Amino acid sequence: MGFHRRHISNEQVVRLFKEGGSGRVLDWYTRGVDALVTELGLSSNISRVINDHEWQLLGTHSIQEQITNMVLDYLGIEETKK
Repeated sequence: MGFHRRHISNEQVVRLFKEGGSGRVLDWYTRGVDALVTELGLSSNISRVINDHEWQLLGTHSIQEQITNMVLDYLGIEETKK
């Protein structure tokens, strides 16, 4: 068995988000990977949220909401409240 390391850039996160939302981004960070190498900025900030114990206690839904907020902020899009 090999060691699977994944490199994640900020632009890759944006592309994944546009393809499948925050769930797709979360899967890319957590499925089938042993280690992550992230670009400074958006991708490393998302990694911190996913691996933070307090965020894990809040659950997957809260983590996905935070990922959405972070990507929209990175893109300069304000989220509208319904």
